[in-house]
Amino acid sequence: MKRLSLVLALSCLGLTTALAIEPTIPKSPKVFAKLDADSNGMVSLQEITPKAEARLLRLDADKNREVSAAEIDAYLQGLLEKRRARLMGNLDTDKNGVITIIELDKVAAELFNGADADKSGGISLEEARNFKAAKSRKTLKETGVN
Repeated sequence: MKRLSLVLALSCLGLTTALAIEPTIPKSPKVFAKLDADSNGMVSLQEITPKAEARLLRLDADKNREVSAAEIDAYLQGLLEKRRARLMGNLDTDKNGVITIIELDKVAAELFNGADADKSGGISLEEARNFKAAKSRKTLKETGVN
């Protein structure tokens, strides 16, 4: 059960990333480049502000350009429901509403085998970077594993 909790906890990290609506100073080169609209190697307040506003206003359900606590709650609840559905859809292979260690191990093995491109019994950093989880999930569904 500890492994299942760890997998669920780690998969929720994606949820925290999705919640990042507060303005931030970009640190990754990819995000920095996206914000640097004029490609001058610097990000100005004028480049950050529209992006920050757009991220916040995604939560503005009534489109009044203000975000209430209730709108934040509704947004978070929607994310939680989508994440729960995704976890259950990917890991509850027998669709009985419960994820067992056996199901988790089976899915983990299929993902591992899909990522181990050279079938060496280990996954190199290059294989991990090249691995496409979405493709693997589709393969799992096609083979009846998921």
